[in-house]
Amino acid sequence: MIGTMDFDRALFLAELDAQPWASYSHAYGSAEDVPGFLRALAGDDDAAAEEAQSELYGSILHQGSVYEASAKAVPFLARIAEAGIRTPDVLLLIGGMAEGGADPGGRAPEESDEVACRRAVAEQLPLLLASVGHQDRA
Repeated sequence: MIGTMDFDRALFLAELDAQPWASYSHAYGSAEDVPGFLRALAGDDDAAAEEAQSELYGSILHQGSVYEASAKAVPFLARIAEAGIRTPDVLLLIGGMAEGGADPGGRAPEESDEVACRRAVAEQLPLLLASVGHQDRA
C-alpha cells in the first residue's frame, strides 16, 4: 500500500537496503531479518504485514526491551506511519520503543540502546506528529 502521500518507495527501499542490518542486534541476535519485516509491514499483503508487525514486536521491542536495531528501525517506521500505512499500529510500536528499556549492559547510560532509541524517536517527532492526522490506508 505504498505509493501516495509523498512516499517514495524506491528511496525507502534503497535506504533500507543500505543499512548494515546484519551488524545490528535485536532480542534474537542479528537484525538481518528486520528489513524484510519492514518491507512486509509497508506492503500490500495484510497477512504478511500483521506477521511482520508481530515479528517486530518480538525482536526490536521484546518484552519491553529495546536494542540497537530498535533505534535503527525508527526512521523507517516513522516514514511508514507518515505515509498512512498501518499508522495506529506503527505509532504504538514506536511509542513502545520510546518507553521501553533494556539493561545498558555495563555501558554508560548515554550510550545505552534505550537512550539511542529515545533519541531516534525524538528525531522523528515532526514526521510522527504529522502522521497522527493522516487517514490510515491499510
